[in-house]
Amino acid sequence: MKFPRWTDIALLPLSLVLALWPARCCAQVDAPEILSKAARDDVFARGAVSFPGGVVGFHGIEFANLVGYRPIELDLYRSAQRGPKQPLVIWVHGGGWSRGDARVSGAYKDWPAVLASLAARGYVVAAIDYRLSGEAPFPAALQDVKAAIRFLRAHADQYGIDSQQVFVWGGSAGGQLAVLAATTCGVPEFEPQPSTGRLSHAEMANAKSNDATVSDCVQRAVGWYGVYDLTIVDPVMVRTYLRCEKDCTSAMRSADPRTYINANTPPMFLLHGTTDTTAPPQEMTEMEEALHRAGVPVKTLWLKGANHGWLGATPIATRAASLKALSETFAYFDSVAKPAKE
Repeated sequence: MKFPRWTDIALLPLSLVLALWPARCCAQVDAPEILSKAARDDVFARGAVSFPGGVVGFHGIEFANLVGYRPIELDLYRSAQRGPKQPLVIWVHGGGWSRGDARVSGAYKDWPAVLASLAARGYVVAAIDYRLSGEAPFPAALQDVKAAIRFLRAHADQYGIDSQQVFVWGGSAGGQLAVLAATTCGVPEFEPQPSTGRLSHAEMANAKSNDATVSDCVQRAVGWYGVYDLTIVDPVMVRTYLRCEKDCTSAMRSADPRTYINANTPPMFLLHGTTDTTAPPQEMTEMEEALHRAGVPVKTLWLKGANHGWLGATPIATRAASLKALSETFAYFDSVAKPAKE
């Protein structure tokens, strides 16, 4: 077949162009499969990412999906080799409840690599997202944290998790959410909402993913420069988070982890910078005192000269504070974690 010249094609109607064009120019595409009902599964492939230390990371695991909201996802880091079940550490990001995501923290250039390095020490690590204050007011973010705890515990066998060792850790607003999740185990008003929207994983259709009998309790909590007393931080940020107008007293008390502390509250490790101008040092002092009054074990660490996010007066100071906080936190997890379960 003689290939038509461009000058010839330009003068022809489209139907004749298609007829003259060589058939081999267009690859044959199979007709798409059509289901008998509306599709609900997200079938976009999500491959594993390899990290040093024999760790693999899985991104975009959907753990909650509510009608009217985006799917809420987490990233998971664990050993590439399946062995005994390991303790679970859940990281909750900061950002004033209005921004941020599970892959960024402070001045750490590669936060996923940091989380993977924790997994290499013998943990399953999950970094979670949650609904931000512009999407839904309190307690939505807290409910999402609890939904993640419940989802991961319900899928402990699949991910190699020791469901009796769940530790939650967060920074700034994430510190507030992590510590609040620890102090509100089983509190009815913060019960996670069952997923009602499109479910990206077929297994989530299983009742156990939304089963209220699966515990949302944790065994330890770590707070980095946490915002616990909402009365002493930026009021605009707090009002946006709580969606309250003039009098926010009741709402602030409801979101204060100290409100729920009791003898059953899990032990905590709190870290704070001495020059924090976003979450004043008073935040940690008050939280420590409240835990002591209830007889709850608490360890604290002051990082001298560190501001919010472990930022220091110089790059060297920022690096020193960031590495100190990280090494102490990892050492804390190592000191309280029990041997992996077969």
